[in-house]
Amino acid sequence: MTTIAAGTADFYTPYIFLGIPNWTNHRDQDVYPYIRALQLDGNPVFPTNVVIPEQLNRPCLHEGVNTHEYIRCRPVLPTGFQ
Repeated sequence: MTTIAAGTADFYTPYIFLGIPNWTNHRDQDVYPYIRALQLDGNPVFPTNVVIPEQLNRPCLHEGVNTHEYIRCRPVLPTGFQ
């Protein structure tokens, strides 16, 4: 698996506790910056839902400087730590 789809460390979890959603902070601080990094690297991707952006409208094809910088700041976590 490449780093572009490996799952990075979150500043904000999408859930507070017991399944209660915390999408606003997670979306604004984690998801949207990642999507913007992908877009700056030439990926024409957009979230399929702007309120709860769980999926992108197309696959990511390019990994570039902006994606690498995002991953440097939020490293990929080993499986089971996300």
